[in-house]
Amino acid sequence: MAAVNRPEVESVALTDLVGLAVSGRIRLPSFERFYPWPEGNVALLFDSMFRGYPIGNLLVWRRPAPAETFYIGPLRVHAQAVGDAFWVVEGRQRIISLVGALTAGEETVDPRFRIYFDLDRVEFVSVPRQQPDDDLLPMSLVLDDERTNAWFRARRHLSDEKVSLADEVVAAVRGYKVPTYIFSGEDDRALRDILDRMYTFESELDLGRVFEALEPISDQKPTDLRSLRESVRTFGFGEFPEEILARSLMAIRGGRVDRRLHDEFHDDADRQDAFARTGKALGHTVDYLRDVAGIPHFRLVPNPLIIPVLANFVTAFGPPEGRAAEILRRWIWRGAVLGVAPDGDTARLRQCVAAVHTDPLDSAERLLKLLPAGGPWRPDISQTRLDRAQGKVNILGLLSQVPRSLDPRGSGEPIDTARLLETGDVLVPILDDVSTLGAGIANRLVQSTGKSDSVAESLLRRDLDARVLASHCLDDEAIALLRAGQSIAFLERRAIKVEMTIFHHVQSRALFGFPDGPDVTALFDEDDELD
Repeated sequence: MAAVNRPEVESVALTDLVGLAVSGRIRLPSFERFYPWPEGNVALLFDSMFRGYPIGNLLVWRRPAPAETFYIGPLRVHAQAVGDAFWVVEGRQRIISLVGALTAGEETVDPRFRIYFDLDRVEFVSVPRQQPDDDLLPMSLVLDDERTNAWFRARRHLSDEKVSLADEVVAAVRGYKVPTYIFSGEDDRALRDILDRMYTFESELDLGRVFEALEPISDQKPTDLRSLRESVRTFGFGEFPEEILARSLMAIRGGRVDRRLHDEFHDDADRQDAFARTGKALGHTVDYLRDVAGIPHFRLVPNPLIIPVLANFVTAFGPPEGRAAEILRRWIWRGAVLGVAPDGDTARLRQCVAAVHTDPLDSAERLLKLLPAGGPWRPDISQTRLDRAQGKVNILGLLSQVPRSLDPRGSGEPIDTARLLETGDVLVPILDDVSTLGAGIANRLVQSTGKSDSVAESLLRRDLDARVLASHCLDDEAIALLRAGQSIAFLERRAIKVEMTIFHHVQSRALFGFPDGPDVTALFDEDDELD
């Protein structure tokens, strides 16, 4: 009887797991580098470790791997060729979650990897990229003695109970070990048998695809644009088309935005540096769009032309701040309704890139002046499509009200619109109406389509409170019209409310009619005193 090729079994501490990842010893099949987990899953994973719960086993295949640059979550890994890399077969999402959260830097955009322990609420939370509350313990430092001790020293105000709790969290994470099965050898029959037995009842796993990905990855390297697209996807802002990525790179380098990439680089080192700079610039661009401009997802960017321009701005001056950040927001929102590129995308993109130089505020003002002159503007509430700038503007107006769920099983909690944008349509009709109003945004609201009852039936439930109704531009009078079967009057009333909401939302960001020059208050020193 032939010898059985049994896997080794080890308990791997998180410190060692992160070390293997940083050194390039852990490898992920290329098709599994996409990361679908929501932030709630990552926080729950850390909570399980804190409580000492099992989080499942890892299964890896020890075999050679080529030199390559890739991402594990937000962690960029420059891996050398090794003969004994650990290719992850089972546990990919857990490894991305753990390594991503434990190595996240301040520049990390994706909130799924910005995991903190809230000492007041006694729970793990995900925090967007902003200055967190002082008593939130970041998981990104708990494996580092020096940084952890510095965090404690900077918080002398913490009570003994909170210090003890924070110590317990640090010890739990540092001491946690993950059972790991290590399979060796070129003969994959035993490994296939293991997976087949593990997933006998799990039809979602395509075993053939797993092995197809593991075997040829040693000899293939994804294109630079594909790698950049994978890294940008980790920002939680949606997937960027390769054309936008390429134009962003060319804009950053100051070249012609319509040139071919392979004509642009001097050598491989120049190419790698260009793509690294582009990834960093796009991270700051996403931050600005989401946190300042108020655009939560790529699908809602009114004109993707602005992304290469903002990436160029960030590279030249750093993340937009102060008056320059405000003027850029006006440029984005005015361009959304007036049109950014009346002369064509490529021609206007060259003009916009050329406008960014010397000074951030001057550059922002030059961009604003490139927009066509705009007279009185009103929303076009007939538009609902995500391939039209006005449709995106209309949806952003609805999102400004923080739409809440109509699901009778919930409590009217805010809808996770980012996840909704990732999974499908963000708008659903209220009434089955093919009239002009019925085809427009007045007859649409933001809601998941996976509901057992219709939207109209949900709205007619008597237990919906005013807060839920208001989040969808509705009130008791509108519901009364709907309940009375007066669908035309209902849509007319909602059309007025929706149009006003969209108009005020755009105006609050575009600031039509406001002075666009330097902030006059900046001309005075804060320490000056008037006589």
